[in-house]
Amino acid sequence: MKHARQAGGFTLLEVLIALAIVAMSVGALLGTVTSSASNVIYLKDKTLAEWVALNRLTEIRIDQQMPTEGKRTGNSVMGGMRWEWQEEVVEQPTVKGLFRIEVRAHATGEFVDDTRATTKSNEQTLTPSTASGSAADKIAWTTSVLGFVGSARSDLRDPVAAQIVGNLQSGNPQTGNPQGSPQPGGPGSPPPAAPKTSVPEN
Repeated sequence: MKHARQAGGFTLLEVLIALAIVAMSVGALLGTVTSSASNVIYLKDKTLAEWVALNRLTEIRIDQQMPTEGKRTGNSVMGGMRWEWQEEVVEQPTVKGLFRIEVRAHATGEFVDDTRATTKSNEQTLTPSTASGSAADKIAWTTSVLGFVGSARSDLRDPVAAQIVGNLQSGNPQTGNPQGSPQPGGPGSPPPAAPKTSVPEN
């Protein structure tokens, strides 16, 4: 009877070993979850920083003035946060009038309200920038994008394509064809018939 009672339970050493195994398993699981959450946050910041840098590069490209060489810094709002960017413009020595632009961006940690009004102006406004010093070079930038701008670009700002009026499926109201049948000589119309030639009778 004494031997049977001893075989029915766990010793203190067995309980301690089991608790140690459970603790290590839970610790490894928590470490995996924490690592996954950190990776998601990093990828989000990486994506938003790249969008900020690409937006700044686009602003430089659509500006009517050519960029000046040097380094400048500025900030913008994206995803409810304020981001700082730094642009570096260098003219390529091999090609005259070709500028190499590198834009870096990182989050400042400041949360802002980026809700926009329902009506948005079509006027293009550039983000003001200031010359950067050596302190900005020490910042660990989240992302960096590279682009080129050339001086041989058109100053045309008007639309190059005419506005489409009417529904192409139901016919063009400007041509007086409400049924949508193809116009003679237009797309979808049958080819013109060959002219008939008369043969003189003998």
